[in-house]
Amino acid sequence: MHLLCVLIGMVVLVDTAVHAQPLSYDPYYVLPGGPGYTSVDIGVRTKASPPTLKELKDVSDIVAMAKFNPHARFEMGAHLTFGFFKDGSSNLSSIVVGGKYQLGPNRAATASIALPAGDIPDPGLAVGLMQTARIGPAFRFNTRLQVAALKGYADEGLVGDLLLEPAMVFSERLSAYLDLVITSNTSDLEDNLSVRLEPNFDIGLGDGMVLNAGVSVDLQGDEQEDVGLFIVLLRDM
Repeated sequence: MHLLCVLIGMVVLVDTAVHAQPLSYDPYYVLPGGPGYTSVDIGVRTKASPPTLKELKDVSDIVAMAKFNPHARFEMGAHLTFGFFKDGSSNLSSIVVGGKYQLGPNRAATASIALPAGDIPDPGLAVGLMQTARIGPAFRFNTRLQVAALKGYADEGLVGDLLLEPAMVFSERLSAYLDLVITSNTSDLEDNLSVRLEPNFDIGLGDGMVLNAGVSVDLQGDEQEDVGLFIVLLRDM
């Protein structure tokens, strides 16, 4: 089934020493889904809020992700970024591949590799740990800590990235999240610090499709006071 989706948001970089590709191939916090599970999404992401809608395409990346579970505990996937409409960007800007390994019902280890392709001349490696605390039938608190190395992710030092995500399930079709993302680099923790708040929600559309929408607010970093919006359609199979 073909997907049509529009994602309007912002990619926040810690510093020019940190490159634009994601540390994880999966843009969402999702533990491995079990044998045979497959998910795909595709969309558009803006690096900054353009002054006019006409200029939206000039700052937009097209992003695509696919993942599947060949084993009960193991998930693998790939995330591609395309710069078809952006001046100075390659048609294929970046490729990140990786996997998750289930360590328990509420925990998983992650690893991702940024491949030398497009605008990224060097490889990068990111590893992480995901943990979910369930509080009652409707509330959970998700955390994910990632550490990235090599020039594909940073010209110097190590990148550290922490996701804190309270999540509330209101019904089978509606969930809400309050993502707090804290990122920095060991070469200069204070100057490279980025803090981003992303309240968002899921609406189930049936047939395995979910609409995710929200806002992205930079609380600390070079893009402070910028506000982005995002909406994306995902398909689980």
